[in-house]
Amino acid sequence: MDTGPQPPFARYIRPGEDAPDIGVYMQAVSDDAKAWLEAQKAVTRLEVSEHVGKLAAMVMLGAVVAIVGVTVLMLWFVALALWLGRSLDNNALGFLLAGTIFLVIGAAFFLIWRSVLRDKVTLAVINAMHDEA
Repeated sequence: MDTGPQPPFARYIRPGEDAPDIGVYMQAVSDDAKAWLEAQKAVTRLEVSEHVGKLAAMVMLGAVVAIVGVTVLMLWFVALALWLGRSLDNNALGFLLAGTIFLVIGAAFFLIWRSVLRDKVTLAVINAMHDEA
């Protein structure tokens, strides 16, 4: 049986009554608010897990690149030490000179890092974490 068009507030009327009830209305508002909050919580959890996943991928990539880079750098310095040792007819002196060069380059990098690069890298990481694209 079709009773015709329902009034917009029909969901707030108790069965067997004609007028809306404030208690039913408040319960409906409360249920809707709880459902909305649960949906927002789920969306926020999904967004956070997406950001954490991207960050973990970036960290893993950075770690692999750093390990490969350090390995290559160390092998270059061993090769330099062996070459210097052969040139000077003293392997110990070759390794000493290569170690000194390594320390000088490391100190220069550290000084440049402290004065210039640290803030730029930190800002780039923060911007990458908050990038919406």
